Amino acid sequence: MFHSIARARRTAAVAIGVALASAGLALAVAGAPKVEVSILAEREVVRTDASGRSSVVREPVTIANPGDVIVYTLTAKNTGDAPALDPRIEDPLPSGTLLLLDSVETGGAAVGASLDGGKTWQPFPARVERRRDDGTTERVPAPAGAYTILRWTFPDPLGPGESKDVRFKVRIR
Repeated sequence: MFHSIARARRTAAVAIGVALASAGLALAVAGAPKVEVSILAEREVVRTDASGRSSVVREPVTIANPGDVIVYTLTAKNTGDAPALDPRIEDPLPSGTLLLLDSVETGGAAVGASLDGGKTWQPFPARVERRRDDGTTERVPAPAGAYTILRWTFPDPLGPGESKDVRFKVRIR
């Protein structure tokens, strides 16, 4: 069975939160930020050269098979004419995939995670409560399959023409 990345990836669900340059200024006076997000999906492929050495390369992907690792690079770019304050990227994990927890790159941003489709958020890596045999509970790392959305919030404004990249990997189930 294969998965179509185009179908699994809902680009409309990528959200950018941008605060205006100053709450009291009229937009006509101050310009306006316009943050656009592009998504690059690449499949990791192992190639073996003539001497038998293996290396991992990335190639564009539109179809993926179970077990394939897909690398998502999200680029937020301010194409407006004013700084975007508190820019953020929210990206739902494609259904039928498993987040590779050690692959989440911050790009200098604070990373948050939702385990319930965006209803609640916590810092990445997320934690869940688990009941012990004695009836008490403890907080443990959330399993990779529990993640539904990742959010990157950048600490600095994104100036006109500036861009920031973040990256993560998933494995097709």
